[in-house]
Amino acid sequence: MPDFFDMLSTIARRRKAGGGAPFATVKATEKWLKSLPADSDYDAHHALVEGLERFNAENEAVTLGRMKSLMKLEEAGLPLQLRIVEQYVRNQASFRLARQALWRESWVFWSLLAEAWLGLLKQAYRGPASAELKPFAAEMATRALRYAGLVMRWDYHQARVPVGSAWRRMHKVYRLAERDGFATQTVQINARPTHCAREYTLVVLMGLAHPLGYRTQEIETIAQIFEGYEPLSLPAAVPQREAHTHVLDLSLSEGACLLDDDWVQGRRLRYLALRPLTDYLKTLGRSSAVEAENGLTQQVASLIERGGIRRNRQRTNRFGRVWVAAGMDNILAALAQPDAGRTHPAMEPWMLRDESTEGMGFALPEVPTLPHGRLVAVTWDTSENIWQLLAIRWNREEDGQHLVGTQRLSHHPKRVEIHFEADGQGPQEKTWAVFMPMTHLDHGVSNLLIPRTHYRLGAPLMLRDGDMLYRLRLGEVQESHEGWLRVGMDVIGREQFAVAA
Repeated sequence: MPDFFDMLSTIARRRKAGGGAPFATVKATEKWLKSLPADSDYDAHHALVEGLERFNAENEAVTLGRMKSLMKLEEAGLPLQLRIVEQYVRNQASFRLARQALWRESWVFWSLLAEAWLGLLKQAYRGPASAELKPFAAEMATRALRYAGLVMRWDYHQARVPVGSAWRRMHKVYRLAERDGFATQTVQINARPTHCAREYTLVVLMGLAHPLGYRTQEIETIAQIFEGYEPLSLPAAVPQREAHTHVLDLSLSEGACLLDDDWVQGRRLRYLALRPLTDYLKTLGRSSAVEAENGLTQQVASLIERGGIRRNRQRTNRFGRVWVAAGMDNILAALAQPDAGRTHPAMEPWMLRDESTEGMGFALPEVPTLPHGRLVAVTWDTSENIWQLLAIRWNREEDGQHLVGTQRLSHHPKRVEIHFEADGQGPQEKTWAVFMPMTHLDHGVSNLLIPRTHYRLGAPLMLRDGDMLYRLRLGEVQESHEGWLRVGMDVIGREQFAVAA
């Protein structure tokens, strides 16, 4: 009788090894991979995603063999993932349902790989097989950083801000790599050499670029430019005034920010020298006619130079109703100095939630349909004609409320008239623009919002504000807002309009 039960146990173990644990050995994993659908990339990718889900859910002892099984899954999955991503990027202009399905497939794939490699890394330090796994810590940590960074990048595609826990995880893994001396140890991922410090820096750069308002193709273009930039500045522990421009605090739940006058050296402070990168981005914008027209690399360089967009600054709870004009047509109408008491059919009442020196937060009763980057003008009283100009940067749902965050671009925007001189290059007809004058609360520069059709880098432009006529020279594009460009400018001269006429 004992022999009978022993036989049943043996059969059960074999069945478990055959069908219950397809990734128990490298050979079993290779056999499972051969069963993937061969006639459809999407079906094969979906099966692989389900396999990764099963791999992460298995309650198996972590061994070197299990790590090799995961590498087999990764090796088979990355080419499939590349083709899925290519379809996803191509399908942005059409096939909305397919686009969403492809985004989800990609996001889940990155998430499962990040979870798997992070789990192995943890076991390398505190599991029973740590002795055989720890020599491969650089392989695991680099992959954990890369795939966690790709999850954050795919969140940007859906205009979602990476959660604080994602930044904390990135900082923790990078600190571990620094502590154990393998932060710059080269490993191969998909036949490409990289290391922890490089993957970590790429994630930080995407955070500084803050691509929430960009299209999918633009986000991927930015990422490819960063990945192709070889002399990438890596985090340094000792600040250098003549070189470093940005600082990271590895104890916070956020990315890098602009380095001000605080040059202290701290155990968890790291410094980046990003001026060569921003110069390179500006060179790309000048060397390519398409880029120069679109202003993408110029915008990214400007965002990095301004230190990104942070939402973790001190905010003051300030509740009450404000009036909002959304979109440039409504903003121009709102800034036209209406008579006191005049009705404003285009105005919307929004509930203010909090405010900081850099922006405002709102709580709306329903999901906003405004895209990120959309401009809004805000006032407390429409009869006073005192407006602030803001740009929508993020939105999320929290406790049943739909929250919207905005960045303040100007405290006192003014509607002005612009035109090119008769002998100048560009449209001759007059049109409206928005002048954003410099104040001590702003970033120290005056900007101009003009239609895309009226932008020529370095072109002279005439601006009329009341009785004053200004001659300007258009500078670089700071940001694109749905057919309107926020540009820098230099004032060449001014005179009374009557004299000029």
